[in-house]
Amino acid sequence: MFYCDDCAEKNGYPKSIIRSIGPCECCNKLADCNDMPCSNLPKPEEELDKHIELGVLMGGPPAKGKPVAEQFVGELKKHEIEKIAWQVFLSKTGLSFTRELTAEEKKQVINVDGYYFEQAEKLYEKRQRALLNKKYPAIDIPSDGKRGMAGGAYCLCFVYSKYKGNFVIKGYMCEVEEYLKKNYTHYFCNYSLWNCGRNRDIWHFWKEDIAIFDASIKERKKGKKTEIRPWSDPKMSEEEFNAKTFKFRRLPKRWIPEFDKL
Repeated sequence: MFYCDDCAEKNGYPKSIIRSIGPCECCNKLADCNDMPCSNLPKPEEELDKHIELGVLMGGPPAKGKPVAEQFVGELKKHEIEKIAWQVFLSKTGLSFTRELTAEEKKQVINVDGYYFEQAEKLYEKRQRALLNKKYPAIDIPSDGKRGMAGGAYCLCFVYSKYKGNFVIKGYMCEVEEYLKKNYTHYFCNYSLWNCGRNRDIWHFWKEDIAIFDASIKERKKGKKTEIRPWSDPKMSEEEFNAKTFKFRRLPKRWIPEFDKL
C-alpha cells in the first residue's frame, strides 16, 4: 500500500524505509509515499484488541505513547538486513545456485556464520545515514532477479533535476541507469556504489556528450577544480569548447541555469 507521511500519522500506520513517489492511496495526493505491504498494516478498529494481545504475546506491550503499528518497523529493518546479508554472502563466497532459493533457505545458509549479519548491519546503517543526511525523496528500484553481477553494484543515486527537484534512487546500478534514462532529462547525478562495506562515487550528466570530471582530494589541494564540459572533440573550436566548460570548487546541489547551455 502507498500512503504519504501525513496519512501515516493520521491513521497510525508505520513509516517504511522503502519509499516511492506517486499518488497516496488514502488522500490521492502526489507525494513521496511509504511502500508498505498491506499485511504489515494495523488491523481494523474492531480487531484492535486482538491485535494488541498478539503483540504482547510476541514481544511484550508497545512502548507507552507509540502506535501499535510501530512494532512492525523493527521487522522491516530485520528483513532488509537479511537481504543485505545474503548479498554479502554471495559477494564473499562467489557461490551460485542452480535455482533461486526461498527466503527461509537463504536465512538458514547465512545463519551458519554471524559474520554476514554483522557486515549487513554495518552496511544497512551506512546506507540509512547516507539517505538521512540528504533528506531527499527516495525511489526504490527492485532487482530484476538475475543472479551474479548482471545488475552491477548496489548504489544510492543522488539526482539533481531541473524539473523534478532533488531525489534519491536506490537499486543496482544498471537498473538505476536504465530507469533514469527512460524517465528523466535535464539532470546530473552521483552514483554512490556500495560493496562489502566500501563505496566509491561516480558523477554523471544526462547528455552522453557531456562529462563530469571530478577532482580528487589531492588535486583539490593543488587548486584543481571539478569540470563539467564536453568530451574532447577535434571538430569543436576552442572558443566553443571553453564556452561549454564550467569549473566548480564544489558542485552545486541543484540544477543551475548555466547547465541549460550544455
